[in-house]
Amino acid sequence: MIPRFHGIVCGSILVGLLVIACATPAPVPEPAAQRPPDPLEQAIESGDWETARLHYERILLQNPKDCRAMYHLGYIWGQLDNRSEEIRYYEQAVECGYTSDDRLFFNLGMAYADRGNMEGAVSAFERAASIQPDNADNYFGLGWMEQALGRSDQAERAWKQALAKNPDHWESRLALVRLYLDQSRWDDAREQLDAVDKGDPQNPEAEDLRQTLISREALEYER
Repeated sequence: MIPRFHGIVCGSILVGLLVIACATPAPVPEPAAQRPPDPLEQAIESGDWETARLHYERILLQNPKDCRAMYHLGYIWGQLDNRSEEIRYYEQAVECGYTSDDRLFFNLGMAYADRGNMEGAVSAFERAASIQPDNADNYFGLGWMEQALGRSDQAERAWKQALAKNPDHWESRLALVRLYLDQSRWDDAREQLDAVDKGDPQNPEAEDLRQTLISREALEYER
């Protein structure tokens, strides 16, 4: 597997991207089965993304229809923090017919979000989920994109879908806690926190959110 990334944006989008980046490293493209080791694998180990970039650019010069190379080159540009080139090569890979890998669409969604294209990000995460419906990370990312657009009901639905696929997806449970706290749904927030405490009792974020729940609930009853 390849680690995930991603860039910095503002407000609630920033919070969501940072949570996704920390919780679910950007899925790495699967290097082609070949020897000597694929330059992408070597770049992951050494951080030498420029050498990997030149390698895949040469491949595309020799074979402009190599869809997989387009995807790998997009990923490499992402590691080089060039979101425009990253998106361009992902989109070229899709147009080329590389459409059966949910990792491409997950990374494309992250890149769109980083550039503020939230509707595009939602579509990309929906595509990722349709390709690999058993991957809870795809629904987790989709939920953050929906939340960034102010669509709380859709965000809640996506995070619940993630938990239906993986009940131990603590990041989705904590995302629901934040949502429920904002909506003053104390019992729902407590239910999710109890589940996290049971399965991941040392989770520091859950502990912080528990204190937030206690203080907000007490403040409401004091009014």
